[in-house]
Amino acid sequence: MSAVVDQIDLSSYSVEELNELVEKAKKEVAIKEQNRVQEIRSQMEKLASDLNMSVDEVMRFDVKKKKTGSKPASKVKFRNPNNPEQTWTGRGKRPRWLQEALDKGAHLEDFAIAK
Repeated sequence: MSAVVDQIDLSSYSVEELNELVEKAKKEVAIKEQNRVQEIRSQMEKLASDLNMSVDEVMRFDVKKKKTGSKPASKVKFRNPNNPEQTWTGRGKRPRWLQEALDKGAHLEDFAIAK
C-alpha cells in the first residue's frame, strides 16, 4: 500500500463511514479504469491511423492470411498408358508403376501428358 493509505486510521471510522468510503473508492476505481480504457483506445486509433487502417481492420488482420478450404490439387503431368487411371503430378515419390517402367528402360518423357 502507499504511504498515504497507511497513514489513514480506519479504526476511528464508524461502520457507516467505512461503507461510504468503500463505495467512494469503488466509484473512483471505475472512473480510473474507464479513463485508462479510453487512453488505450485513443492510442490504438492513433496506431491504426498511422497504418491507414481502422482499429477493426487491425484487429481482424492476420499476417498469415488463413487459407479457407483445402489447397487445390496439383495438375497431373504423367499418365500410365497401360492404365489411364494411374497418374502422377511429378511431386513426391514416383509411383511404383512408373518406377518399374523406368527400371525397364523407359524414359520419363514417355509418360508425360501433352500440354
